[in-house]
Amino acid sequence: MGKTDNEKAKVHHGKKRGMKPRSKRNRPSRGGIGILTGMATGKDSSPDDDASSSLVQIDILPLKLPGDNCQTNRRIRVVRPYPFTFATFAKQRWLGRTVLDIYDTEFGSYPKCYYEAAIKEGRILVNGEKVDCEYIVKGNDELAHVVHRHEPAVEVAPTQEGCPESPCIKVIHEDDNLIVVDKPCTVPIHPCGGYNLNSLFHILSEQNPSLKGSLFNVHRLDRLTSGLTILAKSSETATVLGKCIMIRDKCHKVYLARVKGKFPLNAPVNSHLERATSELLPSNGEWNRSGNGLDLSEGATCYWLTDCKGQVDDTILLKDIFETRTNIANLGENGQLAGALWLHLAVPVDVIDEKNGVCQAGSGKPAQTSFTVVGYDRETDSTIVLAKPETGRTHQIRLHLQYLGHPIGNDPNYGGEIHFGDTVAHQMCEKAKKLINAYNIRTDDASRPVDSTISDTPATEKEIEKVGIGLHKQGIHETLMEFIKRTCVWCDRIKGEDRTILEFLIRSQGIWLHALQYQMEGPQGTICYQTDFPEWSFKHTHKS
Repeated sequence: MGKTDNEKAKVHHGKKRGMKPRSKRNRPSRGGIGILTGMATGKDSSPDDDASSSLVQIDILPLKLPGDNCQTNRRIRVVRPYPFTFATFAKQRWLGRTVLDIYDTEFGSYPKCYYEAAIKEGRILVNGEKVDCEYIVKGNDELAHVVHRHEPAVEVAPTQEGCPESPCIKVIHEDDNLIVVDKPCTVPIHPCGGYNLNSLFHILSEQNPSLKGSLFNVHRLDRLTSGLTILAKSSETATVLGKCIMIRDKCHKVYLARVKGKFPLNAPVNSHLERATSELLPSNGEWNRSGNGLDLSEGATCYWLTDCKGQVDDTILLKDIFETRTNIANLGENGQLAGALWLHLAVPVDVIDEKNGVCQAGSGKPAQTSFTVVGYDRETDSTIVLAKPETGRTHQIRLHLQYLGHPIGNDPNYGGEIHFGDTVAHQMCEKAKKLINAYNIRTDDASRPVDSTISDTPATEKEIEKVGIGLHKQGIHETLMEFIKRTCVWCDRIKGEDRTILEFLIRSQGIWLHALQYQMEGPQGTICYQTDFPEWSFKHTHKS
């Protein structure tokens, strides 16, 4: 007599097994860029329906307002809209729900009427096949949604004098195992969010086709942060280097930042930030010994100052830190600087909104950063500081500078202003806003928020009805690509206008935080890489 399903489950330690981890599931990978073959729209598909990333139009344009004749070496990379398949395997919380309910509640770019039409038209498939709106999603199901993808532009490396075809990404070092580059701000390392072809992985692969499919993350660097980025050419190398970075006393990171005010004179030392003494100092943001009623399970919140020999000196004042300039041209390996006075800060940080990447300082995981002053600019009342994070928390340097009362000048997420100290960028932004608002009025799109870009507000039912989603042109053969473009809300919003540069000028063009140097103990000895100094660091002169 055969066992029932319940009896079979008891063989496995008395528990019914759930879904296997994603890494253990034996299922083919589908979806991706331009994989559109056989995805009909109610008509027979044709060879013209196929799309390839090699057919996507990509332009490198000077960063200036349309019609402006000024000369600039700054460039942006513009990916023109292209067909794209967003594919994802069913999440645990989706199981037992209808495909329409999942798209309507889990994704917010379109109203429900769009998803209904998209499922009926075959622009949303399950396991590569058309289903009806009431299809119940099961484990191992793959959901795929074909869209006309619009990517934000990103800034790339500036043109070099006498070399108009300069590479988009500057390579600092490359060997058989890794490649080290100077990542421009606004470029994400890997595809994420609205960025795909405008990611560092894709740009490098186009710059050097031999890298395609063989780049792996070694460490994090925020999209808005520029500077040194190490990428491995194999997963094995990435694992080895990743472990090296985790050894704190063997890995040294050095950043440059430009902050508001005379650093560190705004530090809240008379309120909620105490000064530690040489008798008791934290290590990596945590108290390194017991006693005196300290709770070792909590991160430290304090600061201390060290002299040019690295010794704690209780007689040094905050104004001494500000008045002592450090010549970063003398930066040695592991971030050593002769004659530098340092402010060391230990304050816990925590992620408070994981979805939107928002963090705060004052509670959470132990964190510690050291700072020294490089230069001061009276005109903008901003200070260049060199920062050495002793721990690697998310947004740690940005949070610690904000906590000290000196946020990164143009970091709008943590106390800065998007165009702080940059009159030219502010003027270009205001002109771009006026042009976009004029476009909106001229195209009967005045109901959208002022200064909004084409992709920062979800599609409305009125817009869906206007572009005719779900209505084919009767009697006219229409390829899938033609159908996708005709029914694209984002294309309808721009009415043929090229707003890419305008929208880039409105968004944040990166923050004044630059990864300058990395040193670590690798499998074959010490490795150390350093980028050039960023333009905003006024490296050629130390203003006093």
